[in-house]
Amino acid sequence: MVLPVLRRASAPITILRLWEAITVIRAQKQIPSQTRIINFMARKHHTALAEVESQLRFGVKDGLISLKKSTGCKGAKAGLEQESFRIPDDDVERDTHDWYCFQCHDGGEVLECSTCFRVFHPSCLRETENLEQMVLFSCSICKNSKSPIKQTMLNKLLGFVTMRLKEKAHDLHKVCNKEEDAWRFKMLIFMPVDLNTMEQKARQNVYQTLEAFRGDARVLQHNVIIFFGAYSAMASLAQQMISDCNYDLNEIETCKDCYNMSNTKPPNWFCQPCFPAHDIVYAKQKGFPFWPAKVLRLVDNSYDVRFFGGFHQRAMVDACNVKPLNTPPSELLVKQSAGFKKAMNELQTFQKKQKLHTSDSEDTGDLAASCEEEQKLAPLRLSVDVNRVEDVALAEVPTPKRIKRRPQKFEPDEEEPSSSHAIARASKRGRKKKAPPEGAVEDDHQAPAKKHKKTKKVWLPEESSNMVSSSVETAYPGHDPSGSNVSTPVFKKNRQAHNSIEGAAISCCDARCRELEERLEAEFSALQSKALGEQKEQLLKEKKEERVEQEASLEVLKREIESLREAHDNEMKAMQKKHEEALSDAKKKQWCNNCESEAMYHCCWNTSYCSIQCQQEHWKEHKRTCRRKQVSKQ
Repeated sequence: MVLPVLRRASAPITILRLWEAITVIRAQKQIPSQTRIINFMARKHHTALAEVESQLRFGVKDGLISLKKSTGCKGAKAGLEQESFRIPDDDVERDTHDWYCFQCHDGGEVLECSTCFRVFHPSCLRETENLEQMVLFSCSICKNSKSPIKQTMLNKLLGFVTMRLKEKAHDLHKVCNKEEDAWRFKMLIFMPVDLNTMEQKARQNVYQTLEAFRGDARVLQHNVIIFFGAYSAMASLAQQMISDCNYDLNEIETCKDCYNMSNTKPPNWFCQPCFPAHDIVYAKQKGFPFWPAKVLRLVDNSYDVRFFGGFHQRAMVDACNVKPLNTPPSELLVKQSAGFKKAMNELQTFQKKQKLHTSDSEDTGDLAASCEEEQKLAPLRLSVDVNRVEDVALAEVPTPKRIKRRPQKFEPDEEEPSSSHAIARASKRGRKKKAPPEGAVEDDHQAPAKKHKKTKKVWLPEESSNMVSSSVETAYPGHDPSGSNVSTPVFKKNRQAHNSIEGAAISCCDARCRELEERLEAEFSALQSKALGEQKEQLLKEKKEERVEQEASLEVLKREIESLREAHDNEMKAMQKKHEEALSDAKKKQWCNNCESEAMYHCCWNTSYCSIQCQQEHWKEHKRTCRRKQVSKQ
């Protein structure tokens, strides 16, 4: 059973605030006692008394705060020895593991990973129920230590990832930029990692798996939360960086070749083949026609596709809006626009390169598999070769010495006439010389003076296999073909009858061809009219639906305009009423003739002032018309 270990008990964000309190109190030439620190924490950070006391105690125990005895030199406690808290001057000792949980970034009792430096609270783990059966604990990052991608290619792709992350998160290039905060960073952060470090490791081909890179990104987030707090702006930036990193790593897992091509951007990068190959389909989004696209992955009942042509946009398409590539154009109902033609040209280029890539991969296949295939095909090839030898032996037949043959020309365009003419000529020559009686055999051993037989190649048509030319040797079991000649009968054929039969066959073929052509034209016209009718009905239906949608949207806009007009009228009425009330209140008041403020002092029937100073300033003008003076004289 794996037992937890207490690494640090204090919370890192509270320790940072305590360090700030100690620094401020010492800058005021005062002793940083517990009372002053508690007052500072309550005044600035609204921290409770019990939490400050416990964190001070944990900080001293963890070695992050030192406790000393100091004597005051002023005030009521001058000359008295007091406890004061100080920032330690010594560096923190580092061992094999981090001090804070990798999941919640807080202290407490943690489980140490047996492979890496990470630690976790037992309550932060998902496999808590299996801890009793574990002898050594291993985190999820260390378990995924295998990668199907080669290390060189993997680090090249991770270099692209770090470049994209650095473009979006400039503040994470280096976490601690200020020199005065270096000691704080060193005392709280066990494994310093930033985007510059990750980029350097990718250049040096250090990463072996995607999980190792994702682990470094999470270490960076872990350090940011410890040093700046979980609710700081830097923590939000780190969380956004983790989201971008996970997205790019998922893209690499989906297809490493597509991710590489999209970053290097070679000519026709979208047409380059991938391994394993993507399925090509026609996909349709709402408001757009069917379009050729690559299928990157299948998520539940939706297809993650990337379209050919244009900007190679990506979308999630439902399975009902996806059709195979061999779908006829009449079902797609796509307008042959310039964009669609560009996408189809790009698709054809992709298919050509995919075909070449497939043939190259087949040529460089596994040698053992090819050897097994050769062994399986060896008996079949041997039987084919034997049959081929037998055909050659049958084609090379000897001719009798008494019959003199002329060389015949082989014309492949006229197979039947040439064979019939050859047979007829052989039959005519056979009538001039009597054939030897049946059973007569010429023995080469008894007549040694005779010349050796000359063999001649004779063309044997497949269609007239039942007709054999004169003086052909046939081999059968128990018979020596070199010692005997067997002559076969030749059937006579009339040239005129043959020509008439040939003409009738030609006319019959022409009639059938015309009939087939007429039937195909009729079928084509019927299919064309049917397709045009369906397309017309589809367009009319879409136009009708579009008109209904437009009318519905227009009705919604009318209602919105009426509601806005009614609200405007009500608001104008309220403003008019308010204005009349304000005007009525203003008329009931008296106003200073000098500064136009509300008047307090009455001078005469139409003159008032807000103060004595305004009355004195305005008296030079008002004394000529003041009615109060005249009334007093009367």
